[in-house]
Amino acid sequence: MINLKVGEHNCHLPEQWKEIKLKDYAKVYAVIIGNEFVEPDEQPINKDALEVLDKERELHNVRTNRKVFSQLTGLSEQVVNQTDIKQMNETITLMTNFLNNSTGEYTDLDEAFSFRYKNKEYVFPFINMETNTFGDYIETAQLDMVAQKQDAKKMSVIGEQMAILCREKNEVYDEQLIQKKTKMFQELTMDIVWKFVFFLTKQINICNQNFQTYSKTETELKTDTQQNIGKL
Repeated sequence: MINLKVGEHNCHLPEQWKEIKLKDYAKVYAVIIGNEFVEPDEQPINKDALEVLDKERELHNVRTNRKVFSQLTGLSEQVVNQTDIKQMNETITLMTNFLNNSTGEYTDLDEAFSFRYKNKEYVFPFINMETNTFGDYIETAQLDMVAQKQDAKKMSVIGEQMAILCREKNEVYDEQLIQKKTKMFQELTMDIVWKFVFFLTKQINICNQNFQTYSKTETELKTDTQQNIGKL
């Protein structure tokens, strides 16, 4: 953690993903998504109008950063407003560098991964979700679709996705247990969560490709059968 003094107030900023929990990052993420700049339907072509739009974007970004910083540190926006501008610029830079830090170290997951929490080991599904059921895939993909349609909730469903797919050895699907694990996994730190997010994204993409291939084959078979029937 980075210990900071903003005006007369002490606060902390995470500098590693293991220093922030899923439940806290989900709130930060909701602030970011909920305050995205809305671009005009038509971009101005006049130079002066373009400059005005750029300034609007910049001001909107500053206001959003203030909200994010407030959420991340627990300091009120009023306190942030009263802080020296140079100090806040330096502090906001630290924050944005952390939040924008690429999690690329997790993008190449070619092996099953496990993590320990509360003295128990939970294992990610194996490559291509080979040990998971078709129902697991549907449940998880459904959550992913909901998250894509409601961006502000995207991080809020990660805990449930992990509860469905990350299991102890010999653990079977149980709705009550998933509810319990979903609540418990909100306390996971983001270094573990990011590994799961990138792993799940990769696996869902692979599964989608497989199902698209199956669907295409089935359609071609049906068409070919109909043509043959027509020739009888």
